[in-house]
Amino acid sequence: MEAWLEIVIRQIILYSLPMLISLSVVGMLEARLISKPMPHAFYPLSWRAAWLPLLASIMFQRAVIFSLPRYAHPGLHAAAARLAGHVLLCALGFLLYAWSLGHPAAMGLPPLHHWWAKVLMFFNLCMLFLHLLPLPGMLFGEWVLPRLARRWTSFAILLKPSASGVILWLWVLLAASPLPDAILGAYGIFPVYAQMATWAVVFLR
Repeated sequence: MEAWLEIVIRQIILYSLPMLISLSVVGMLEARLISKPMPHAFYPLSWRAAWLPLLASIMFQRAVIFSLPRYAHPGLHAAAARLAGHVLLCALGFLLYAWSLGHPAAMGLPPLHHWWAKVLMFFNLCMLFLHLLPLPGMLFGEWVLPRLARRWTSFAILLKPSASGVILWLWVLLAASPLPDAILGAYGIFPVYAQMATWAVVFLR
């Protein structure tokens, strides 16, 4: 129990700052590219889906860890803007991680800048691959669900605002389950992440 709690606390410390930065920047980028302002500055962080999937994946010690920004605008273009934001932040995390490898922390201080840069890269890589799922808010989901809804009425229910609570708990269950690790992680996230970590070492030289 003590070992589990120690891992959970460490993961929360490592993921909180990169998650806050990522969701905020992605929300601002979405508003800029779609040319529609957000209701307020903290709008991407102001709903349960920004926190519950993250906590569920950390509590169950999953390798693929994600959270969802509260997107201000549904649709394919807004989802593409969010995806582009995660691509840019993943690239930024890669550059910061490569930089941190050559700049160790001062004597006696924990190397948090190193781990936060690494988590910024990994977290946004997870969010990038999440857009391959056929779920609302994701690029593939925003493309496929309206087309399915035109043929099958049952899919149209997922697109209604009243279904947001159901969708939230689907995200939480998905985060707590081993499915993201076994499918998205094994066949996409982990190989790409390992390659990026190798490139960071090469980039340092």
